[in-house]
Amino acid sequence: MERFNKIVNAILFSGIVLLLFLFVFEDKLQIPVWLQIAGRMHPLFLHFPIVLLILSIIPCWLPDEINSNAIWIYIRFVAVLTAIITAMMGMILSIEQSDKGELLTWHKWSGISIALISWLFFIYYNQFLRSKLYNRILSFGILFLVILTGHWGAAITHGENFLLQPLHLDQPSFINKENATIFADAINPIFKAKCGNCHLGHNQKGGLSLTDSMSIIKGGKNGKAIEQGDLVKSLLIERLRLPLMDKKHMPLTDKPQLNESETKLLEIWIKSGAPFSGKLVDRPENDSLRILAMEYLQPYLSVKNEPVYSFAAADEKKVKELNNNYRIIKPLGFHSPALTVSFFGKANYSFEKLKELETIKKQILHLNLSKMSVTDDQLEFIARFPYLEKLNLNYTSISNLGLLRLSNMGKLRSISIVGTNIDVVGLTNLLKNKNIKEVYVWDTKVLEKDIITVKKENKFVLIDEGFTGADTTLIALNVPFIKFPAVFFQENKSIELGHVLKDVSIKYTTDGTEPDSMNGVLYKHPFMIDSTTNLQFKAFKKGWLPSKLAKASFIKAGMNIEKTILLTPADPKYNLQSEKVLTDLELGDITDFSSKCLGYQKNDAILIFDLGKSKKIQKVNINTLQNIGSYIFPPTSLEVFGSNDKIHWVTLKRISPVPTSKILPAENTMYSLAFKSTEARYIKIEGAPIKKLPKWHPGKGQPGWLFLSEVIIY
Repeated sequence: MERFNKIVNAILFSGIVLLLFLFVFEDKLQIPVWLQIAGRMHPLFLHFPIVLLILSIIPCWLPDEINSNAIWIYIRFVAVLTAIITAMMGMILSIEQSDKGELLTWHKWSGISIALISWLFFIYYNQFLRSKLYNRILSFGILFLVILTGHWGAAITHGENFLLQPLHLDQPSFINKENATIFADAINPIFKAKCGNCHLGHNQKGGLSLTDSMSIIKGGKNGKAIEQGDLVKSLLIERLRLPLMDKKHMPLTDKPQLNESETKLLEIWIKSGAPFSGKLVDRPENDSLRILAMEYLQPYLSVKNEPVYSFAAADEKKVKELNNNYRIIKPLGFHSPALTVSFFGKANYSFEKLKELETIKKQILHLNLSKMSVTDDQLEFIARFPYLEKLNLNYTSISNLGLLRLSNMGKLRSISIVGTNIDVVGLTNLLKNKNIKEVYVWDTKVLEKDIITVKKENKFVLIDEGFTGADTTLIALNVPFIKFPAVFFQENKSIELGHVLKDVSIKYTTDGTEPDSMNGVLYKHPFMIDSTTNLQFKAFKKGWLPSKLAKASFIKAGMNIEKTILLTPADPKYNLQSEKVLTDLELGDITDFSSKCLGYQKNDAILIFDLGKSKKIQKVNINTLQNIGSYIFPPTSLEVFGSNDKIHWVTLKRISPVPTSKILPAENTMYSLAFKSTEARYIKIEGAPIKKLPKWHPGKGQPGWLFLSEVIIY
C-alpha cells in the first residue's frame, strides 16, 4: 500500500505541476493540432470528476467504520486525477480558441482551485479525518466549487445566468420614440438576443466581445467584427451569411438565428458607418437606417401618448391570413388595434387582392400603394375605409377625376401623389376634402405657379412640391428596373426596361462597359436578344444625379444534357442533387451557396456530361460562384475535353482565370470557353480550386474553395 501511495502521489503531483505550467504560460504557448483534440474533449470529460468528487466527499458524513473501507481511497484518487485532467483539457481548449472574458477567467480559477483543493484533500485526508468539523467544511467547499464552476461553464456555453434564467420573466421594455438611440436601442438588443451567449458581458468566445464600440471595432482572434462602411470586410456579416451547415456560420446552428430584418438592419448600420451614438429621429426621414430601425423597434415604442380608438382590433387569424410576401400588415403601435398596410411587387398586385382587405377596412389607418397599378375605380373602394388617415398613391395611374372620389373621406389627413399625371385640376379636386392637411406632389404635372395659387387658397394645408429649380441640392435617381426578368431563356428574349419616374433616360450596354453620358445605347422601346448577354444600365435625368449602375445577365440555354457523371465527388456539405444541380438552369444563390452549387476544396472538380449522341459543339459556359471573404475563389484553371467513347479525349480549351488580389463582393461569374466546332457526345470539364489562399487574405495558407453552379454547352 505504501508503494501504491508513492506512485499515486507522484502522478498527482506531476499533474498539478503541468496544470500550473499551462495556467502560468498560456499566453506564450502554441497548441499542436493533435493536442487540440484533447482540449476539445473537455466538455465530454468534465462529467466524470463531478460525479467522482461528489462521491469522494460522502465518507465525510458516514460513520468511521464505513469511512475506513479501502475502496474510498481509489475513488478519491480517480476523482482527483480526473479533476486535474479535466482542468488541463480546459486550459488547452482555452489556449487553442483564444477565448477571453471574465466568465472564462473565473471558470479557469475555479477549475484549477478544484484540482488543487481535491489534491490536498487526497494527500492530507487522514489528518482532516481527525476533525469531523474541518472535514465536513472542506467537503462543503469542494461541493460549492463544483457547483460554481459548473455554473460558469454553463454560462460560457449557453449564455450568462443560464441556470437561473427560468426564474426571470423577460417583460418587453418600452422605448420613447423621440429618445430612441441607434446602438443602445436598435442594434445592441440584436446582439444581446442572438449573440449574447458567446460574445457579450463576461463571455468572449474567440476573443470577441460585442458589448461596446471599442470591443466591437477591435474584433477577435479572426479579425475585425465590423469594418465601418464596408460590408465585404466585416467578418460579422460574412459569418451571418454563411450557410447554416457551414461550421463557421454564426450564431451556432443550435442557437437562435437572426431573421432577415435583423440581418438587414445590421448591414445598413455597418454601411452607414456603424454609428454608436445619436438618436434615430435626428437622422433624415428617408434615411435607410432610421426606417429599418424604427420598423424593428415598432413593437417596443412607448404607448404613453398613443391615441385611443373607438374600433376593436381585427381578428388575429384573419390578419395573419392576409399577410404575405407582397402585402404586409402591421399594427401602428404596441397592442394598437390600428393597422398599416403596404403592398410590394407590382407584378403580384391586383384589385382583387386590394378588395381582400374588406374584412379589416375599419382597422386600416395607413395604406401604402406606391408603384402599384392603382386606377380610379379602385379609389372608390378605398374611399369606403372609414378611418383611413394616410394614403400613398405615388407612381400610380390615378387621374384628376379619380381624386374626386376621395373628397368625402372624413378621416383622411395625408395623401401622397408623387410621380403621377395629376395636374392642378386634380389637386383642386383633392382639396375639396377639407380634412386633408398634407399633400405631396413632387414630379407631377402641377406647375409651380399653380402651387402658389393653391397654397394661398388653402393656408392650413401643407403642399410639398419637393425640390424646386432654385434648389442646388441634387439627389440620385433610383436604379431602373427590368420587367419580367429571367436568367435563362430558350430562343429569343425581349428586354423591357423602365423607371418609377417619368421623363427619365435609360442607357444600356452589352459589351461590359459602363453606360454614361457619352457611352451606351439610349433605351427607347423593348429590344430582343438571341444569345447570352450581360446587360448594364443606368438612369439619367436633368437636375438629378445618375442612378447607380444596374446589371443583369441573360443566359441562353444550351444543348440538352442527358446525364452528369462526377468522377471526383464534391464536398459532402455542398453536393445536394449533384447529378442535376449543374444542368437545372438555375444559378447558385450568392447568399446561400449550399443548395444550387457543387463545392470542391480537397480535390479538383472532374465531371463528364453526356449529350446522348454525338453533336457539333463550339462553346462551353461554366458558371462559378465567388465569395472571396468566405474562401470561395475563382478556379486556378478550367479545361474542357471532348470524346465520343469516354476513352479517347481531345483537349478543346484551357484557361487560367486571373487571380483576384483583394476581397470583392460575392457574385456569379460565367467563364466562356469557345473552340473550333467539334463532334463529340461526351464533354469533360476539369476545374482546380486554389490550393493555398494568398498572403493578403485572412485565411492565408489554407485551401480555398471552387463552387460550380451551372454548365451550358452550345
